[in-house]
Order: sequence, then C-alpha cells, then structure tokens
Amino acid sequence: MTRLARTLVLALLLLLAACSKSYRVGDRVLVDWEGADYPASVVVVEGPGRYKVHYEGYEAIWDESVPATRIKGKVHGAVQVPPPPAKVRARMAAGNKASLSTFKVGDRVKVDWKGSFYPATVLLVLGNERYRVHYDGYDQNWDENVDISRIQRKLGEAAGGGLPPEAFSSQPSALSQQAEALRARRRLGR
Repeated sequence: MTRLARTLVLALLLLLAACSKSYRVGDRVLVDWEGADYPASVVVVEGPGRYKVHYEGYEAIWDESVPATRIKGKVHGAVQVPPPPAKVRARMAAGNKASLSTFKVGDRVKVDWKGSFYPATVLLVLGNERYRVHYDGYDQNWDENVDISRIQRKLGEAAGGGLPPEAFSSQPSALSQQAEALRARRRLGR
C-alpha cells in the first residue's frame, strides 16, 4: 500500500470515529439488551466507543459494559419499557429475592401513575422492592417496572383477592405507610 493510500485510509477512519456518537456519564440512553431496547444511564465511559450502563428499574447486578453499537441513542421523555429479559425472569423464577419482597407475583395492587391510582397485578418481582405490573383494563404496552413507593395493596384485600375498581381510595393504606416508614429507616441506616 502506498503512503498516500495509507494516509487516506487513516483519514477516513478518523473521520468515521469523529462522526460516531459519544455519550457522557449521566446520559440517559436506549440500549439493546437481549433483543429489546431498554432505558439506561451511562455510569462509566470506559474508552472510545465503550460504556458501562445501568438499566433503569434494575439492580446494579445487571449493569454491563456495552459497545456503542448497542446504544440506540439518547432518551428524551417517557419510554415504553419492555418486559424483563429472559435471564432476569429466569433468575426471579429461581426465587432470587422474591421471598424478601413485600408483594409477590399475582398480588392485586393499586399503582400511582401521575397522581392517580390504578388497579394492577404484579407480574414479576424484580428484587430490591421493584416490580413489573400490568394495569387492569389496559394492554401490555402499559406494563411497567415500578418502585414500591408507587404501590398500594387494595384496601381490605388479602394477597390474591379481587375487589372491583370502585374499592380504590386515593388515601394511603396502612401497608403503604408501613412501607414508607421502613424506607425511611433504611435511609437513616437503622
């Protein structure tokens, strides 16, 4: 290869590298994870074209180092979160943390969404008091991962029971007040 050809190839590679998107720590991005796009945050820039990401709604054990080719772009606004990947579902099915959670699969709850409570069913226990829920009367496109702070059990209902939507109240239940007290103690390290 001639010196001119090598120089042109090098210039072309540098131009292509300059055109690729780069991300910074804290950027909210969509990442291809097991065939679906999940919202995540860049937690470390490991080098040119390589990032460590944290998937929103998942524990840090699921953080991973990804090439820039798996990042689909920055997230602006709300994002439809797909169901957990198969490896997450398999780990949850194996009993990881499910027994330590306040709610279990199949529990009927009410979930705060933009200031109003909606009836829902727990589909998966993601661990660390996070759950995948399905809103009653809505298709699966509305399913989402939620923190316990957004969940209340239906008033007067035991796990797995069924009350009509009219049984919902916008007032916090005793269970949600206990959960909030527990979270406050955890924050204080007690």
